[in-house]
Amino acid sequence: MADMEEELKCPVCGSFYRDPIILPCSHNVCLPCARTILVQTPEAEPPSPQGRASASASDYDYLDLDKLSVYSEADSGYGSYTSFVPATPSQKSPNGVRVFPPAPPLRHSCLTCPQCHRSALLEERGLRGFARNRLLEAIVSRYQQSRAVATKCQLCERSPLEAAVMCEQCDVLYCEPCQQRCHPARGPLAKHRLIPPTQGRVSKKLVARKSSTCTEHELENHSMYCANCKIPVCYQCLEEGKHGKHEVKALGAMWKQHKVVRDQICHCTLKLRQTTGLMEYCLEVLKDNDPSGFLQISDALIKRVQVSQEQWVKGALEPKINPEFDLTLDNGPLLQSIHQLDFIQMKMAWFTFDPSSAHADILLSNDNLTVTCNSYDDRVVLGSAALSKGVHYWELSVDRYDNHPDPAFGVARINLVKDMMLGKDDKAWAMYVDNNRSWFMHSNSHTNRTEGGICKGTTIGVLLDLNKRILSFYINNVQQGPVAFENLDGIFVPAVSINRNVQVTLHTGLEVPHHIKQVKSSLSYSPNSKSKY
Repeated sequence: MADMEEELKCPVCGSFYRDPIILPCSHNVCLPCARTILVQTPEAEPPSPQGRASASASDYDYLDLDKLSVYSEADSGYGSYTSFVPATPSQKSPNGVRVFPPAPPLRHSCLTCPQCHRSALLEERGLRGFARNRLLEAIVSRYQQSRAVATKCQLCERSPLEAAVMCEQCDVLYCEPCQQRCHPARGPLAKHRLIPPTQGRVSKKLVARKSSTCTEHELENHSMYCANCKIPVCYQCLEEGKHGKHEVKALGAMWKQHKVVRDQICHCTLKLRQTTGLMEYCLEVLKDNDPSGFLQISDALIKRVQVSQEQWVKGALEPKINPEFDLTLDNGPLLQSIHQLDFIQMKMAWFTFDPSSAHADILLSNDNLTVTCNSYDDRVVLGSAALSKGVHYWELSVDRYDNHPDPAFGVARINLVKDMMLGKDDKAWAMYVDNNRSWFMHSNSHTNRTEGGICKGTTIGVLLDLNKRILSFYINNVQQGPVAFENLDGIFVPAVSINRNVQVTLHTGLEVPHHIKQVKSSLSYSPNSKSKY
């Protein structure tokens, strides 16, 4: 109940409701607070100041004050007072006996809701014309009593200590020593849920509910429900009141019918928990660095998210209730979160080098974005993202380049050989390059020798377009040779092979630069093309 405390406080005084009344806008306000914010508006202009000043103090007496109280009570009720023009000498009888003045001009009493600022015009009965919210009053009483319940340990033998926790399964209050001794969090008790004592225990001696009486006939209890006005009414309302010709139904039957809101709450709560749980699970999945494990479940998980989104969009949570009862659910924030939920391979890839996939001779730094290798032999390191859809572009800047080595850049399957140059086996597609020229290589087949090499400060771009199933390479934003590989299909992981102190730094999550020049090389593969091995 602690979560609803703000719902139990009056918007005017900020305290728990006292004698709450229901305003026409369905908001509530304390009856004493309603008296303080009541505003009166005269129907006609009040008498002039001069007319009021013409009445002397001797014209007032206790009879006048009594008459004032009569008019005030009839006008607004519960202490909302109206002013009146006191008796003048012309209003005395010939024998000098004072008579009551005529009734003052009628005034409208207006009450403005402190929450929605809608104004309500009071009827003749004043504030007594508003229904008392007996249910809210009872809930406030229960809440206040539940907070005041003494929570003593039930296992202390003498002078029980204050309870620290309550076990939901055992329904027993424990102080800290007794909980450690009698209810340790191990064995079969480890699955028991310990909660704050005030959260789990509410006094059984609740204040008896007051009978809900009719606002029009205070001596009558509500016994029927007016379907036209959608309010409870009494028997006398039907006999002589304005509800006589309205459609009425049994109060108990309508009460049970409208309580389907409980089923709706359970349904909404279950759906919300399921969706929230799915979102949390997806976020944990996205944190995992195991490409093969991720790809085993990614398709199924994407479908689950899509189905969940469609259920929200297509109105799976429309009120499952009678049309006479209006219930809406604000699912906007959750829908926004669902729309923002996505998977990494569906966007431009953001990834790092994966230490778990790197050869033992590979050295990683800069939060796994920079790699180098001291070995003379080529060593492979993979990226942390597995890509199967979309267009992805990433770059590698050459931080150190000595003795003219030939690093290789490209993509590979997860199970490639990692102790030789990228592209030597059939599990990788790569471009290897030295300080003068480059080649494309797959299954140890060297193709498309292209002039132009790399040095310290060079940027190598890799464009993997899985929509067109092609792989292209760029040096300093200029395409190096033609499209390197076509008809690519399946799952690919970014990969690099380096040796002899070459150092490169990875830059990911990039859009394809608009200024990249698509240079088509006229060179084609020749058996005499340079092959180093």
